[in-house]
Amino acid sequence: MNTRESMTHYIKCVKDSGHLFKDKIYQLTGLTAQDYQQPKSSLGVPILPGYEVKIAGEFLFVGQLMLKISDLKFVYDHIGLPLEIKQVLIENGCYYKRIDSFKGWFNLNRISVKKATCVDAIRLSNGFNNHFLKSTIKSDLSLVYALQGMASNRNTFQPLIDKLGDTYILGYHYHEGTLCNVTEGLSAKTVWDFTNNLIEPYGFRIRHRISDRLHNKKQMIGNYKTIARTKADALFNTAFLIYEEEMWSVLEELGLNYLGVGGFTHFSINSNLTWMGLPLDLCNSLKKTGHIQSLKAILDKKITKKHIKKISGFKGERLYYVSPVGQKILFETKEDVLSNPCVFNGQTYNSYKEALTKNVLEFDNLLENICERLHDEQLFINDREMINSIGVKLWRLVLEWEYLPISQKNLLRNKVFRICQEEIKRCGFQPIVWMKSKFIEQQIEKDIAEFEKLSYLHKGREKDYIIKHGYKVGQLSPRVKEYSYDLKELPIEWINLE
Repeated sequence: MNTRESMTHYIKCVKDSGHLFKDKIYQLTGLTAQDYQQPKSSLGVPILPGYEVKIAGEFLFVGQLMLKISDLKFVYDHIGLPLEIKQVLIENGCYYKRIDSFKGWFNLNRISVKKATCVDAIRLSNGFNNHFLKSTIKSDLSLVYALQGMASNRNTFQPLIDKLGDTYILGYHYHEGTLCNVTEGLSAKTVWDFTNNLIEPYGFRIRHRISDRLHNKKQMIGNYKTIARTKADALFNTAFLIYEEEMWSVLEELGLNYLGVGGFTHFSINSNLTWMGLPLDLCNSLKKTGHIQSLKAILDKKITKKHIKKISGFKGERLYYVSPVGQKILFETKEDVLSNPCVFNGQTYNSYKEALTKNVLEFDNLLENICERLHDEQLFINDREMINSIGVKLWRLVLEWEYLPISQKNLLRNKVFRICQEEIKRCGFQPIVWMKSKFIEQQIEKDIAEFEKLSYLHKGREKDYIIKHGYKVGQLSPRVKEYSYDLKELPIEWINLE
């Protein structure tokens, strides 16, 4: 739809029947699954303030954007269209929806403020970063080893493993969040380059997994897009959604909700991924499994270019999406993986779904233990004018993180970091990584041990990176930001003790 920074941009919403939020879209629009099977590709358009709207012949004009009325599936009206325009749209079979606010359904049913505050405290202390970074690198290594047998030249794999080792060393031995984020991105780039080498002979190439326009101007229905500017991008976007939705299914079955907070490696202050960063961390192994299965489907010629369809998007931009037949193939690969045994932490599980569910429960138990300690243990701020320190509640400190003196930030960060490490060790928690066999897991553990022998610290690198890119330190998650906006007294002067 739109962001505050892109109020003047209009985006057509394209058919995406495999969307993990499709039920919410049906609820929002009143459309049914059958409606989505109609051959129209342009589902609709938001009508935003500041533009002249008129109808001329068969076309609806929104500013200089011209839309064929018969192609419109529904319209989001943010300004209150004249009755005659609304009537024409409805008579032509367009579902009309008057929108009174820009929040939309995506803000519903998010994580509780108490737990969101704890997640932010953990993230701001970098208490989980290295833990989840290690699982990310393990997932990438698992992908490489799982595909070794399908490559004609195995000599190409050692340089790839070395590159992943370099990125691991870069991020694992430094606790700051931005560097871990950069490291995760470097690791992903290595895997995508490797993927292109395998799929290019089959007519596929990864370029931009989402359109530059969609990435910069955001956003279509929901916060994910499966359409893309290349066939391969569309294929992997769709595969990731199909596999990621399994994590949301598990969270729903267990009655857990992590929407509205940033993750530990999947956190970017410039991206709406912060809204679901924590689930992305948890399902990283699921996504890599989808990556492996999609690659296999291409190499086995189960999925070909004929399964990718072309449409015209914004200003005639050429976009691609996966056909229903292609989506069915991807869905079947997911069902096959989830129902078959897998290896994790030296244990063989009857199914990947079983291992995944158990791992989420273990993570939530760890999170609850950390939250309990953070709320129970007194966190002190030293006041020079008083004999005793002031005991301050956790939520207060997290919400005012950016206003705290450096010394107090470090005290808070160190305490939360220590609590996280103690609880992780006590619970023995490891983020899940899908392993094809015990042999592969043993090889990966051996690689990680070798990487750690090469450890060294990159002092000052995080600070230099932040200065270079102008990033803020202590960025809060949307759920916690919303809570802070509700507190009329913020920012508070009394907590600034320097």
